[in-house]
Amino acid sequence: MFEHQDSLKSLRKFDLNLLTVFEAVYFYKSVSKAADILGMTSPAVSQSIQRLRQYFPDPLFIRDGKGISATVFADSMHENIKGSLSGIIDIFADKGDSIRNLVIWSDPHLAQLLIPDVCSHLMSSAKIKCRIAHNLLPEDPIEVEHALLYHKADIIFDIVPIYNSAIESELIYSEEIVMVCGKNHPRMSGEVATDCIRDERYTTITKNRKKINEFRTKIDTLLGSKRTVSFASPSLITALAVIEKTNDVGFFPESMYEKFKDIYNLKRLDCEVDLGTYEIYMSYSKKAQQDKALLDLINKVKEVLITNNTVVHR
Repeated sequence: MFEHQDSLKSLRKFDLNLLTVFEAVYFYKSVSKAADILGMTSPAVSQSIQRLRQYFPDPLFIRDGKGISATVFADSMHENIKGSLSGIIDIFADKGDSIRNLVIWSDPHLAQLLIPDVCSHLMSSAKIKCRIAHNLLPEDPIEVEHALLYHKADIIFDIVPIYNSAIESELIYSEEIVMVCGKNHPRMSGEVATDCIRDERYTTITKNRKKINEFRTKIDTLLGSKRTVSFASPSLITALAVIEKTNDVGFFPESMYEKFKDIYNLKRLDCEVDLGTYEIYMSYSKKAQQDKALLDLINKVKEVLITNNTVVHR
């Protein structure tokens, strides 16, 4: 830690512009050409090289006929700094071939529903160059909000919108919630009456989110708050796997049932009551409008998700 602090202090005293001059002279093997490219005078470039020589036990460049050539030390110096300088240049330059990181936060089940379509679309386009990273959504809604405000995430997929004047939240997906049980359930099949399912055991989702809590309250009202919950998990996929091996009943987004019904040997139950809808919101900072590259990516993500998910509320 202290070595790093000492290095930063030393670097602060060093004029990093000297490295830019060094690279220009190294590349063009000419002080005058380097001066033209950098918009400097030839004497100013020569003075910069002289200043740079004070830091190293080497002349860096030597006369070679009418031009100059780099020393072995300068060759080594160039190899060490060229990657770092290129990275810095890419940050400031609006280059069409530069790769942009796109960081998406969401719960795992939303990731498996949405992100494959995003990756497929963005990665199949030769005009779009980005690296996509996915992180899990934290439980604390304040932390979720801060992820966008403090630039830890570019896009957040969640089942609730974020109410903040600095954040844009858009509904991109909406589907039915369905009742699910294992195919071998001894009592449940087809259309079931409310009275028939009150005494069944249930698998439930334990994530502490407002939307999930509201749905849990709705089910308690329909089926009674004393219904038996035999298994609880924050993972929807784990809950589906448990339902396959037990006689539990659970409630899931329709797309999850369709995706995993054959894998986990599940069947859908037609309930006589309306279980409501499952909505997904895409949130991003309004500051993205100031970043053309990021805004283009966000618009592409919205485009592919709205196109693929025809049940979305427009």
